[in-house]
Amino acid sequence: MSILENPGHSHGTSEMAGDGQLSRRGFRVSFALNGVDFRTIQLDDPVPTGRQILKAAGKHNVDDHALFVITDDGDFEDVRPDEAVDLRGRAMLRFVAFDTDPLRRFKLNDSRIVWGGSSVPEVVLRSLSGIGTAEAVFLEVRGGTDQLVPVGGMADLTAAGVERFITAPHKVSYRFFVNGKAYETEKKKLTGAEIKAIVPGWDESHDLALEGEGDDPDRIVADDEAVSLDPKHGTRRFSSVPKANFG
Repeated sequence: MSILENPGHSHGTSEMAGDGQLSRRGFRVSFALNGVDFRTIQLDDPVPTGRQILKAAGKHNVDDHALFVITDDGDFEDVRPDEAVDLRGRAMLRFVAFDTDPLRRFKLNDSRIVWGGSSVPEVVLRSLSGIGTAEAVFLEVRGGTDQLVPVGGMADLTAAGVERFITAPHKVSYRFFVNGKAYETEKKKLTGAEIKAIVPGWDESHDLALEGEGDDPDRIVADDEAVSLDPKHGTRRFSSVPKANFG
């Protein structure tokens, strides 16, 4: 059933308290302006119009705002000034208004989102998708590698077409150096052979040496030896050394 109702109906004031309602005191909704910093506002009308919702939020220049209600599916559904929203028997609905132009549309997983800006903060994408710290937000790149939206960063919305963002488990990467050049891998351990394979143009006449920790001397890493890249060991630093010249 749609959240929106056709205008022109008649209704009374209910004293029954459902989810998101205050008994004998009206109906509560969540409201945010130009973001997702929601606050609670109260309405006497159980089926208010967009105009009433904006005015209850203290926004009297109604025509300068675009109002949206977030549906159960996470979609941003447009609420016109004279369009009514039925609050009865529902959990507290969330409304987002924008006083900026132009509005841009994008998808977040399966939800259709509207945003009032040329970029959207990662924290907003995270909030709207409801993910936890174990997951991250990515910009979907068709035919290419999806791009991570950095924690605390911004995602650009100015490209042609409708951007699509997806959420997925956060990929942990481990950094190490070979001959002073940084490399990253998703594996917590790599064998000597795997490290050599990562380095472009590895000279097979060289061994892989691991820099010793503290006062420990450098040592050769055998091809079948697994080396932990866990940060608790510090950043691992390797070098290539001629086999006959080491030790």
